[in-house]
Amino acid sequence: DIIPLVELTKVYPVSVRFIEEMPFNGEGSHYASLTWTYKKIVEYITSHFPELQKIQDPMSSTAYHYQVPGYTGTIGVIAAFSRTFCGTCNRIRVTAQGVLKTCLYDDGVLNIKQLFRDGSSDREIRDVLLHAFRSRPKDGFEAEERRKNGAPVIESMSTIGG
Repeated sequence: DIIPLVELTKVYPVSVRFIEEMPFNGEGSHYASLTWTYKKIVEYITSHFPELQKIQDPMSSTAYHYQVPGYTGTIGVIAAFSRTFCGTCNRIRVTAQGVLKTCLYDDGVLNIKQLFRDGSSDREIRDVLLHAFRSRPKDGFEAEERRKNGAPVIESMSTIGG
């Protein structure tokens, strides 16, 4: 389905995004190899569109952007499992349980729900959030190392907020 989706960018001013395969299925990383990595996605698109060009990525982008010359829209490929964009990522997530994640690979850095339930003031909440943001790991590999007991990511993306 990759090529028909890329074809949408011919006429429509849309940004079609592809995310590399991630073993976040609630069972842990048990795959010997992943079929659709960032590189394989780009290689596959290039095999159908040899003129594919790399274009400027917006600041703090989590995708690498491309365009087929003459096409209206763009293509983005997100290397979330390869973690090649971590140094510029400014994303955060709040899980359905109210836990702040500053990285897909951490196991939660702050229970925001509990802060509210404990009656924390706006200033206290702000200070704790700012501390969490300033303490972000440099990349997903470091975030994974910081997990409790060094446990690998086993959560499902649906519980992470993806």
